[in-house]
Amino acid sequence: MPNADVRAIPPAHDEFAAAGAGHRALRSSESAMRLHQSSNIVITDTMERARATAVPARGILDGFTLAVKDMIDVAGLPTTRGSALYGGLDALETAPSVSRLEAAGAMLVAKVNLHEFAYGVSNENPHWGDVVNPRHPGLIPGGSSGGTAAAIAAGIARIGLGTDTAGSIRMPAACCGVVGLRPRTGSVPTRGVAPLAPSFDVVGPMAASVSDTALAWAALTGEKPAAARPLRGLVVGVIEGSAATEPMRARGAQLRPFTVPDGVLDAFWPSFRAEVTRTHEGTYPRAADSYSANVRAKLAAASGVSAAEHRAGVDALAALRAELLARMEGFDVLVSDTLGCPTPTVGADETAYRDALGRLVAPFSALDLPALAIGNLQIIGRTESDVLEVGLGWEREVGTIPTAN
Repeated sequence: MPNADVRAIPPAHDEFAAAGAGHRALRSSESAMRLHQSSNIVITDTMERARATAVPARGILDGFTLAVKDMIDVAGLPTTRGSALYGGLDALETAPSVSRLEAAGAMLVAKVNLHEFAYGVSNENPHWGDVVNPRHPGLIPGGSSGGTAAAIAAGIARIGLGTDTAGSIRMPAACCGVVGLRPRTGSVPTRGVAPLAPSFDVVGPMAASVSDTALAWAALTGEKPAAARPLRGLVVGVIEGSAATEPMRARGAQLRPFTVPDGVLDAFWPSFRAEVTRTHEGTYPRAADSYSANVRAKLAAASGVSAAEHRAGVDALAALRAELLARMEGFDVLVSDTLGCPTPTVGADETAYRDALGRLVAPFSALDLPALAIGNLQIIGRTESDVLEVGLGWEREVGTIPTAN
C-alpha cells in the first residue's frame, strides 16, 4: 500500500494560491469522475455547484474536494437514501455537517452512492448500481458508506462524509484502503441526515489520510486540529491478537491482550432492529416492492421487537459501556483489525458474510465509543482526540494503511 499522505497546515493563507489550488482540485476531481463514470460511485454530480462556490474561504479545508453520502441533505439537491422511494424533491436545508465543511473551504463535488437506506455492507444497489471498489475491483467496497470510500480512493474527492450505525464508515474504509472516523453520538449534529437507527446513527469524516480526517474533524467540531502522539510508551489493548497492530510494538508501544465484555451484540441487535423497523414503518411493508430484495428481507427479519425489549437492550448497553470503560483503565487506546474477515468478493451473498465482516466494528457503535479505521487497523478510545492523536502517530511513524486482503 502507498504511504499515507501527511500534510501540514500552511503557516499563512495566500488568497490567490488558495483559489488556484481549488480550481486545480476541481479539475482533478472531474477527471477522476470521468475515469470512474462506470463505477456507480456518484449519484448526483455537483461539480457546477462547486465551481460556482470555488472562492477562498480562509478555512482549514481550502482546496479540499468533498463527497457526501446521499443520506445527507444539501439544499436544492435530492437526497435519495440510495432508494427508489426518495429523491423526488430537493432538500430545503443543508445539513450542519455539510455546512461546516463548506464554511471551512471544502467544495462539494458529488453526492455519492450507498447501500440502500444505509442498511447493508456490500454497497450492491439495484436502484443506482453496485459501487465498484477502485482499489480492488473484484472485491466489495464495503458499506453502507461505500460510495464515500470509493470516491476518496478513486480521487473524486479528498474528504467525504459517511454515516455509521454499526460500522458503516469503518468497513468501507478498510475495504477501499482509506481512513474513516466513527465519532460518539452527538459529537456532530445529525440534523439533515436520514435516519436508520437514530440512537446509534452518527455522521463522520473520511479521507485518504489520517491528517485530512483530523482536519475535517476540526472543521466539523471547531476543535483545534489534533497533533500526532508518539507510539513509544503507549499502552495498547489488543483485541483478538490483531496482526495489523504489530508495527506499534516495533516502535515502542506496549501491546497487551484485551477482551470486550460478553453480550454486547446480543443487547445491540434487538435494539437496532426495533429502531430500523420504526424508521421504515411508513413504507414497509406497504411499499415493500419498491425495496431491494436484500433490504426487504432484512426488514422482514427485523420485525417484532417490542418497545420493552428495545429499552432492555439500551439499558444493558449502558451497563456494558460502563464495564468496558472500567476495563480500559490503564490503557491508552484499544486496537483491532477493522474487518472480521477478508474483504468479500463481488457477487458473494451479503447476508452470509455481513455479521462476520462487521463483528469487530459493531460493538463500538453499540457502546458508543469513538473508533478510527486506518484501512484494516481500528483504533478505539475514550474521545475522538485520543484516536486521532494515535492515528496521526501511526501515520507519521509507520506510514502505511493496512489491508485486509
